[in-house]
Amino acid sequence: MMQAYQDAEQYIDGIPKFVKKNGLVETKLFYKKLLSPSADAKVIHVAGTNGKGSVCAYLQSVLMEAGYRVGMFTSPHLVDMRERIRVDNELINEADFVEAFRAVLKKIEEVRQEKDDTFPENYHPSYFEFLYFMAMYYFAKKQPDFILLETGLGGRLDATNSFETPCICIITEIGLDHTAYLGGTIEEIAWEKAGIVKKGIPLVYFAKNKIVADVMEKSAKKAETMAFSVKPEEICLKNYDEKGIDFSYYSGYYKDRSYRLFGTALYQQENAALCIKALAVLGQAGLVKISEQALHTGLTRMRWPGRMEEILPGICVDGAHNIDGIAAFLESVRAEQTKEGRLLLYSALAEKACAAMARKIVDAGLFEKIVITKIENSRAAVPEELASYFGKENVIIIEETKAAFAYCLRESRAGKKVYVAGSLYLIGQIRRLAEGSKEHDQL
Repeated sequence: MMQAYQDAEQYIDGIPKFVKKNGLVETKLFYKKLLSPSADAKVIHVAGTNGKGSVCAYLQSVLMEAGYRVGMFTSPHLVDMRERIRVDNELINEADFVEAFRAVLKKIEEVRQEKDDTFPENYHPSYFEFLYFMAMYYFAKKQPDFILLETGLGGRLDATNSFETPCICIITEIGLDHTAYLGGTIEEIAWEKAGIVKKGIPLVYFAKNKIVADVMEKSAKKAETMAFSVKPEEICLKNYDEKGIDFSYYSGYYKDRSYRLFGTALYQQENAALCIKALAVLGQAGLVKISEQALHTGLTRMRWPGRMEEILPGICVDGAHNIDGIAAFLESVRAEQTKEGRLLLYSALAEKACAAMARKIVDAGLFEKIVITKIENSRAAVPEELASYFGKENVIIIEETKAAFAYCLRESRAGKKVYVAGSLYLIGQIRRLAEGSKEHDQL
């Protein structure tokens, strides 16, 4: 089975070399050919720029605490492709992964043999579409009570938008990212994300600014549905320390309550509040029953890798990969107290707003040293170009990620606090190296 799994993983990794994204019409048609949509599972559809995965993770944790079985499809993965497909927070096992892979592959062959004019010649799902179809096949087999679907790049044309009857739609914080695909302004990107809004399906969204709020309200009105906002001013930080975050939020349904979150990522208050609001809306509709105890415990127990996560003593990773993500990351770093100084290990994809992110980091003045490395990805930014955005002072280039991590590990053991940010691909590489370091220390 190990070889079959590796072959399937290798095949999926190679898809971008010969397939581009398909239109949503083809995606919907293929989904219906692969599966007869079940009316039993309630689907929660989540889009946005930042925080999608965390909102899904909070929902999963609370729903499981309340006794529900939960399927979850997220992206990207950090270390293992199977991270994207879970039931009750358990990764899909290799045997089920291979079964789902073969089912999708078989259906592709059938579609090609049918020579259906609605599909292009030699139709094949893209990388993300293929994994989405595998996830839905697996969920149909496992029959969870709820399915959490996180969009990939956008919303309106996203493969997950082929599911037409979610029970609620959630849109997290929206910022400037993937502008080449989604639009060059916040308003244009907001409209793309709001493309998941369906007729009569309630919408919960994070109202960070008026432009986004206007787009969401107009989208809901057009879809003849209700929109429920979560405003930053409704969230109040009560306490913050190295053990976690205490905050209060008034949802209307659960009243004004204080909640405890694990970790030091201040931005998780917003994502937890979106979870609370969405569950309140579902509760009022009679679609879910969550006790206050289950809500509190589920929020506190949530763990989501790569979000201000301490992977080794003194080494913290955060998947801040766009301007708003970097701003949120810096806010959390600023709140953490350290006497020995801070070091940042940084890398990014070339298509990102690297210069703008670097300016934010430099202006914050939080790091006494910045180490630039190169991601193991064909789209990686050139380290010399990245370094030029930071200036020459206190910047070191160590192109090989393994060597850069070894340098940072030595610095952390000397008392420095090390942070890693800039790309989720980098976070995945560093987490793998950290696991290797732990195993070496145990020998």
